[in-house]
Amino acid sequence: MDFTFTEEQELAAQALRGLLDDHCSGADLRRAAEARGAGAFAAARALRRERLKELGLAGVLVPTSAGGLGLAPIDLARLAEEAGRAALPEPLIDVEGIALPMLAQLAAAAPGAHDALAAALAQQATVLAVTPGSGPVAAAVDADYLLVGRSPDELALHRRDALRLTSVESVDPLRRLATVELTDAAPLAVLQGSVARQAWDAAASRSAALIAAQQLGLGARMIAIAVAYALDRKQFGKAIGANQAVKHALADAQMRVEFARPVVYAACAALDASAPPDASASLRVSHAFVAAADAADRAARAAIQVHGAMGYSWEVDLQFYAKRAWTSAALAGGRSAHFARLHRALLDGSAATGPDHLFDAGAARA
Repeated sequence: MDFTFTEEQELAAQALRGLLDDHCSGADLRRAAEARGAGAFAAARALRRERLKELGLAGVLVPTSAGGLGLAPIDLARLAEEAGRAALPEPLIDVEGIALPMLAQLAAAAPGAHDALAAALAQQATVLAVTPGSGPVAAAVDADYLLVGRSPDELALHRRDALRLTSVESVDPLRRLATVELTDAAPLAVLQGSVARQAWDAAASRSAALIAAQQLGLGARMIAIAVAYALDRKQFGKAIGANQAVKHALADAQMRVEFARPVVYAACAALDASAPPDASASLRVSHAFVAAADAADRAARAAIQVHGAMGYSWEVDLQFYAKRAWTSAALAGGRSAHFARLHRALLDGSAATGPDHLFDAGAARA
C-alpha cells in the first residue's frame, strides 16, 4: 500500500501547520482555557477562527455538484493530524469531515437544507452533527445548525436555538461540552429510513478514522514537548535526557506513534466521503482507532513522567494535549467498542490477517 501523499495534500497540511504555529501556541490555548463564559471563550479564539476561514477548506468532502471540493477522507488525514498536533479548540475536522458531507446528503434529498449548506460552504455558518444516543457534544457553542436524529433512522437539521443545550464540565477545557435535547420545533429538513442510517454509519466511520489521525498529531506533539524538556532539564550536572530510562520511555512512545501511522492512513484511504464502509473498512477503522488511542495514551504518560510531578499541573502546557488525547479516546464509540469489534472479528475468523491482506499493493492508495 502506497502512503505517499500528493504535493497538494502536503502543502495543505503545511499551510495549516504554519497557521496553527502562529495562532494556536500553548499561550493561545491557555488564554482560551482560562476564559470564563461563552463570550470570553469566543473572543479568545476569534482571530484564529478568521484565519482558519482564509485557508479555504470549506466543503472538502462535499461533492463538487453541491459546491464543495469533492475530495476523499484521506485528503483530510494530514489536516486532522495537524489539528491534533495543535490541540485545536475549533471543530474544523468535526465540521469538514463529519457534518458537511451529511448536510450535503440531506440537501440532495430535502430542499430545506439548501440554505444551511450554502451558508456553511460560504463559511457564514457552522454545522455540527450529534450522533443519536451519544453523550455531550464538543464545541456545540460554535454551531449555528445541528444535525440530529431521534434514532439512527432519522437525520434532521435544526437551528441551534431551536434545541435545548446544557453545558457540561469536561476534563478538556478547550472543547466546551453540551448535551443536546430535541424540542417540539419542526426540523428545517429531515431524512428518514435506510438512507439516514447509512449517512450516520458513514459519519461514524469517518469520525473514528479522523479522530485517530488527530491522535497521531497529539502523540507526536507530546513527545516533542518531552524531548525538549529532557534536553533542557539538568540534574546532577547533566540533562535528564542522557538517562537510558528517559530515552527508552520516549523511544517506546515514538515507536507506537509510528507503528500506528500507516494503520490510520490505511483506514482513511479505505473510506468514502458519504457511503458507509464495508466490513473490511470498518475493521481498519477500529484498528486505527485503537492503535492511535493507545499510542497517544503512551505518549501522554511518558511525557508526564519525564516532566515529573508537575507534568499534569495547570502550569505546564503538556496537560492540554494529554487531556485532549484522553477525552478523544472516549469519542466515536470509544476505544473499548472498537477493541471489542476487532476481538470478535479475530475470534470468528471474519478479519483478514497476514501481509497478503494488510499490505496488499492493490489496496486503497493515499
